[in-house]
Amino acid sequence: MQVKQVMLNNPETLYYWQTLADAVAVYQRQQVNCAPVLDAGGEVVGIITVFRLLEALQEGATMATPIEEVMERKLVCIDEDTGFEKVANLPIDRLIVLNKERRLSGVLTRIGLINKVHHALEKAERELAAVLEAVPNGIVAVDREGKICHINPAAARLLDVPVATAMEQPANSILAAAGLTRFLAKEAGDQFHKAGVGDRTLAIRRSSINKEGQEQGVVLILQDISELEAISSELKAVKSLNRQLKSVIEACYDGMVIVDSQGIVRGANEAYERIMAPETGRLLVVGEKLQPGTGQAEEQLYQLWHLVRESRKAVTVMYQTPSDREAILTGSPVFNEEGAVSQVVISIRDMTELRHLKEEAMRAAAEIQVLRARQLAAPEVIRHSLSMQKVVDQALRVAAVDSTVLITGESGVGKEVVAGLIHRHSPRCKGPFIEINCGAIPENLLESELFGYEKGAFTGASKEGKIGLLEVANNGTIFLDEIGDLSLGLQVKLLRFLQEQEIYRLGGRQAIKLNVRVIAATNKDLAAMVREKTFREDLYYRLNVVPIRIPPLRERREDILPLARYFLEIFNHKYGTDKRLSFGACKVLEAYSWPGNVRELQNVMERVVIMGEGDVIRPEHLPIEFQEGTGGNTCKWLQLKDVLPLQEAREQLERQLITLAIAEYGTLRRAARALGISHSTLLRKAQAYGLVVQNRTDAV
Repeated sequence: MQVKQVMLNNPETLYYWQTLADAVAVYQRQQVNCAPVLDAGGEVVGIITVFRLLEALQEGATMATPIEEVMERKLVCIDEDTGFEKVANLPIDRLIVLNKERRLSGVLTRIGLINKVHHALEKAERELAAVLEAVPNGIVAVDREGKICHINPAAARLLDVPVATAMEQPANSILAAAGLTRFLAKEAGDQFHKAGVGDRTLAIRRSSINKEGQEQGVVLILQDISELEAISSELKAVKSLNRQLKSVIEACYDGMVIVDSQGIVRGANEAYERIMAPETGRLLVVGEKLQPGTGQAEEQLYQLWHLVRESRKAVTVMYQTPSDREAILTGSPVFNEEGAVSQVVISIRDMTELRHLKEEAMRAAAEIQVLRARQLAAPEVIRHSLSMQKVVDQALRVAAVDSTVLITGESGVGKEVVAGLIHRHSPRCKGPFIEINCGAIPENLLESELFGYEKGAFTGASKEGKIGLLEVANNGTIFLDEIGDLSLGLQVKLLRFLQEQEIYRLGGRQAIKLNVRVIAATNKDLAAMVREKTFREDLYYRLNVVPIRIPPLRERREDILPLARYFLEIFNHKYGTDKRLSFGACKVLEAYSWPGNVRELQNVMERVVIMGEGDVIRPEHLPIEFQEGTGGNTCKWLQLKDVLPLQEAREQLERQLITLAIAEYGTLRRAARALGISHSTLLRKAQAYGLVVQNRTDAV
């Protein structure tokens, strides 16, 4: 409270030149006992009270005496915004109250203050009593002696005791029946507590009445929360169900939109935004009304909502977006208690994503099937010859770019191995590597294998359709082996794919963009085929961007034995053997012409591991054509058909015997004992004949 709220506002004033008679007139008109005195400028310079006027008259002043001669000049002035508590205890009977401009605002007298405070207390008591009577919460006030000094009707109703009976009675006895006496103690604190009183649940709070740090009484506030408890329990259950429902809706892979009976959107999950927002360019705003003509997607939602509301049945429609995405929209009505449609729940299933996922699964399955049919961990190219090293260098250089590569060479030289080498060292190494033998698949099936087909594209086609191997190889490499066997019709389609990097499935009308690197291989002379009009010239030049020729095995004899040892190790491990090549067998292998190239060498090694006797593979263990078709490049066993000089015959026989002994006994020392000569003699003769270069066996 501020001083200006209890002061005498705008009191009548006197000027210092006026007389005591003028002051008496003011007292009579205003019914006051003092009046402020102003100077000519309107500032307060003194005050003239009834008591001071009487003293002046006793001292000989007359009613004509100027006020200036008898007025009190010692003034106590305060600001009108001063708090009342700052002046309430001042030992002064009256105060001059000034406003912010330091002009007279009012007068505060003790008698006037007492009257105003008395009236204010009476008014506050009446208002407080009315408030306490109207408060729905129960209030019980207990004085310092433990007696109830106030109890409102709400508390009397909750405690089931009349107000008149409870007043001035010990609180312990009144509250004992309800079991609430424990809340009178300080230990109860000032927190809310719950207690059961009859069939009610009360929330009780204890508040201390303190004065100068001492507790003078206690106020108990009682609130009936029985209905709140029931509502709270229901609310918790509803909130739990609501959270579960929201979680289920958000977890749905399908989009969901909830629209009320007025067409106002009441909710949409994230799946709807994922499916439809990229098409509409905007999100549905909860609280907005669906309007026709606002966009193709929202137009479809509006029409579906209208159909469901009118038909009162679930309605399903197909929707195709401007970007050719397919979606199934299903609207289901929700009825209120009166049986009217209160909401329509619209679910959106993106069939495009499902189709893509299905195609990805088919592509993955096809890739796995292809990869299982070939050796995933293909070895690096084994090369000891300069010509094969050159091939590997070319392959590694071209691996860094995406150019089309044409690998040529005889059948069995390892074209697929070089193609795999290019893929493994290319940026596409983590993508699929799909190998297709164009000569091994019938022409009428090759097109569907390469390009795939839509469902129902032809008689006997899978009802689900099929993706082609070109799609399986997307973001990877496709190896077209025996490209020379491709028909002219398929050559046209392959040429278009190489130019546009897109295909059409059989029976399909939608172009499919791909990102595939092509490596082709053939054992035919494509240039001659171009001249003979059996291979398209434009396709030949499109494939022949980077040509790599792999020489036949007979042109790189340095690679024969390393390859033989490599295959021998593989088949030893496969069949649980420990076989090795003898020196003679190595010479026979090196002398053979190998018309089947590396593939023939691999087959021969598997055959001798399975069929050979003992752990050492000798020349006689090799196929008969090896022994007959060496062309004189390996030693032939001595046959006495013509007369030879004795020295030459002796040398040939000695060479053959040493070779046989080393192959048979494995070491020079054991071979020397078998021949009946010293170890040093055998070593010297073997080195002279070029059989060994140091004191060890020549078996490998």
